[in-house]
Amino acid sequence: MIEWLDDVWSRTRAVQIVEGGEDGGPLCGRAVLAELPDAVSVEAARELTTTGRFTGDICRCHGGPTVVLRDTAGEVLASAGLHGHGSVSWERSRFRNDLVVADPAALHLFLAGHGVPNQLTSFLAPLADLLNLHEGRPQFRPAGKEGKRYLTERGVPDVLHPVLVAATGQQCGELPDAQVDDVRRRLTAATPSPTARAAILLSWLGRLPIPAEALWGEGVLVRQLLADLVLPDVAAAAAETRTGHVATGVINLIMHSGDDGTLATAVGPTLRQLFPPAPAANTVGSRRTFGRRTAR
Repeated sequence: MIEWLDDVWSRTRAVQIVEGGEDGGPLCGRAVLAELPDAVSVEAARELTTTGRFTGDICRCHGGPTVVLRDTAGEVLASAGLHGHGSVSWERSRFRNDLVVADPAALHLFLAGHGVPNQLTSFLAPLADLLNLHEGRPQFRPAGKEGKRYLTERGVPDVLHPVLVAATGQQCGELPDAQVDDVRRRLTAATPSPTARAAILLSWLGRLPIPAEALWGEGVLVRQLLADLVLPDVAAAAAETRTGHVATGVINLIMHSGDDGTLATAVGPTLRQLFPPAPAANTVGSRRTFGRRTAR
């Protein structure tokens, strides 16, 4: 399969990322999410999608989006579906041999940087594993004295404890506007700096158990508070506070509000630090670059 990859990439002159996976229909009829504009980006795509470890098996989902290689005439040479975080399936029906790429973080950040949507959301599960954020029992923070410990562990500012301790985590996701405004005023008075508030909120959001509390409980409240901040302040907090919890908070926020690339750029260095590439000794890869052979 390495020889086949060498051959198709040596003839590749354009790379597209198109919508959908193996069940998406003919490639020519799909929406184009990104086109790599030059030889440098094409070579980066080759390196990121052909270096890794073959599994000898395939993912059972249809995957998506799809990487499409085209020659000088615009004809399709090959395609590969993306399957979750860091898995690429080249011509799945032919080879049935998925590749776990050596540098998943770099791959998804690269695609996000070229405008491919929903790439950062793939980091949520790896971050939950890394930070042990998978929910247990109870799913939502309890109210009262028992719940105060959770607020402390989640880094919730003390000034908010009197308001929040009266509600469960689930109820925090359903607070009326007047109570949300009260929380907002208290937090702003205690932390006037918008960037500092953003850092507190992102870290809080990134400490919530996944999925229930983070998506539907306290997470709703925290995202409401973040919505009051301008994007540059949130991005500055993400760039300056390089922790796994802040990165998880950014991913949670992006899942619900989208991103024009600003937050991806801000959180990218943290994600690269948290998820370094696999050691070269444990990987295989295509030996051809864009139109020339290189040693590996």
